[in-house]
Amino acid sequence: MSAITEHRTRASHGVHRWGRYTERPVSRTMWSSRTLVVFAPGTTTHDAVLLRAWHVWPVLGAVVSVVVMLALDHPRGLGLAAAAGVYAIGFGVLGAATRRTRPQVRSLTTTVFHGNGRPEVHGDVRLLEGSLDALLLVEHAHRTGAVDRVGIEVVWADVWTALPPRSPSRDAGVSPR
Repeated sequence: MSAITEHRTRASHGVHRWGRYTERPVSRTMWSSRTLVVFAPGTTTHDAVLLRAWHVWPVLGAVVSVVVMLALDHPRGLGLAAAAGVYAIGFGVLGAATRRTRPQVRSLTTTVFHGNGRPEVHGDVRLLEGSLDALLLVEHAHRTGAVDRVGIEVVWADVWTALPPRSPSRDAGVSPR
C-alpha cells in the first residue's frame, strides 16, 4: 500500500473544506461506489455548511418533521400539517440559500459491479483517485504548515477544473434521457 493510498484510507472519508468523499461498500445488488464532491474554489465556510445542510436535509428534515409531528399530536391533524410545513420550509430556505453555489459544485462517481466473476468498473477511476490524492496531500501539507491558504486554493482550483461540469439538464432539474 502506498503512502498516498494509506493516507487516503485514514483521512479521506467525510467532510472537508473543499467538499466530501464517500465510499459505499458492496451491497446486496453487487455494486459499490465512490463519489468525490468538490465545491467551487473559494467557497466560504458559511456556503460549505449550507451546501452540506442541503445535502443532508432530506433525511434530517424527515427526522425533524417526525419529531414535530409527535410533539404536536392533535386530533385535527395539526402535527402532520406542521411536520409537512417544517419539511417544505427547510427545502425552501436551504434551496434559496444555496441557489448560487449548488450549480458550481462538481462531482465524480465511479461504480464497480462485482458480479459475473470479474469486477466491471464504470467511471474515471484515475481522475477520481488523482483528484482525491491531490486534495488530501495539499490539505495535509497545509495542516503541517508546508503550504499556505493560496497553495490550497491553487490545487483545489486545478482539481475542480479537471472534474466534469454539471450538465444543463441536471441544473434545470430535468432528468437526462
